[in-house]
Amino acid sequence: MSGKVPTPILTHYYPLRLSVGMRISPIYLKVFLKAFFGMQAVRQRVNNKVKFYQKIRLFAVLCLIPMAMIQVARESWWDRTSKTTVSTAFHRVRSDLSPALTRSAAEGIDRSWIVIDVGLGQLRPRSRGLQQALLFASHEDLAETMRSRFAVDAPSDAFAFFSPLGQGVAVCTEDTPVPFASRGLSAAIGSEYLRLSCGADLSPVLQAGITDFLARRDSKGVGGGIGEAGIAVIRKCVADSKAVSMFDLLSMNAEAWKQATAQDASGALREESASVVRFLMRTNGPTNAGLFQQYLRLVAEGTPSFEAFCSVYGLRNDRGWSEFNAQWQAFALKEKVSPTETVLERLAFLAEGMRALDRDGALPTDFAALTVALKDRNFVSPSEWRPGFSQIRASDTSAFTPTDPYESSGGAKPTSTRSKPSHFEFEIPKKGQESDPPSILAVDIPGERMKVVWIKTRPEPEAPWVWDISR
Repeated sequence: MSGKVPTPILTHYYPLRLSVGMRISPIYLKVFLKAFFGMQAVRQRVNNKVKFYQKIRLFAVLCLIPMAMIQVARESWWDRTSKTTVSTAFHRVRSDLSPALTRSAAEGIDRSWIVIDVGLGQLRPRSRGLQQALLFASHEDLAETMRSRFAVDAPSDAFAFFSPLGQGVAVCTEDTPVPFASRGLSAAIGSEYLRLSCGADLSPVLQAGITDFLARRDSKGVGGGIGEAGIAVIRKCVADSKAVSMFDLLSMNAEAWKQATAQDASGALREESASVVRFLMRTNGPTNAGLFQQYLRLVAEGTPSFEAFCSVYGLRNDRGWSEFNAQWQAFALKEKVSPTETVLERLAFLAEGMRALDRDGALPTDFAALTVALKDRNFVSPSEWRPGFSQIRASDTSAFTPTDPYESSGGAKPTSTRSKPSHFEFEIPKKGQESDPPSILAVDIPGERMKVVWIKTRPEPEAPWVWDISR
């Protein structure tokens, strides 16, 4: 045997010197190595199993995510409110407002429906089933529900909707001043009633005027007057010979009316339609509410709108229309201003101005500062047409003072010992409310006591202030 040392392999039993004076038998080494590599294999198998189970768990999670998303999607506003639906005489009310507010709104909606029905001559709506009344606490839920359930857009915070998938009224209270929501809802109920009674056959001009008239009345049928802002617009149009003739107004179809109002930045056309309806709804004179109800009944029975109007009012030729138009213009020039509406609309204008300044972090400290700030901004409110509110501009000389009702109505002004004329002023804040927007008082107005108060419609601290008018 040569002196060459053979290559140690596991099948050879050569002693191995690990260190000086230490030797390990090849048999033990073989056993050790088998055990070592066996443990490595076990570890590998365990790791493989762990990775396998991790993959299984990941797969399961990925499968469950869509299921969870579907579950969340199912919890829509419609589903959340399914167990709180309230049925009244005329509506099925679905709401996520508080139970007390839902009950109050449901009762108010039905009262308004009854008042409208009586005021317009009990037209017997064609659809006798319960209509939808949807009350939302969130604009997001409002928009999503109208799209997903009825395939319609939400044009404002209160409106009537008509779709093959359903019809009714909807209103949202989130960050919406109470008078805007309540008057918008009254107008929506009026639109719903007219659509169910007359279909799409009613003159769009008269429908716009009717809904504005109804928005200014409360659920008991009280009100319906017009403030100085609306009266001023109509008187100027008539005096400047810019008013659209009644023949041209009532000849408009829905598309023509839509285009005309889209180009009417000042709102004069809508004010004119409302003036015409007040002229037709007055209780005395050659036109009266009875004749107007007769016209509506004919339309409800299927007579074309223009034909029904001509028949009821005896308008057979150009001369008849010219005389009828002259009667309306005479009414428009002499119509009395509602002192209550005037003060309410001006308070609304001031409150909207305060909201705009508050959003910009520029809340005024007194009424004089509010006046200056709104004039500097050339502030206008409402910024877009809202039923029941005439547009007021900061450039109007009377925008910042309430109107004395005796002067406005043309009556005799009583002797008064008041040291100051009627005016608006900030109320001194109560303790703990110094950071809230100040209330605005209408001071020294006989028979009226109104002020702007501030509330929040959401519990979040960052929720904006909205206003209401307390009386």
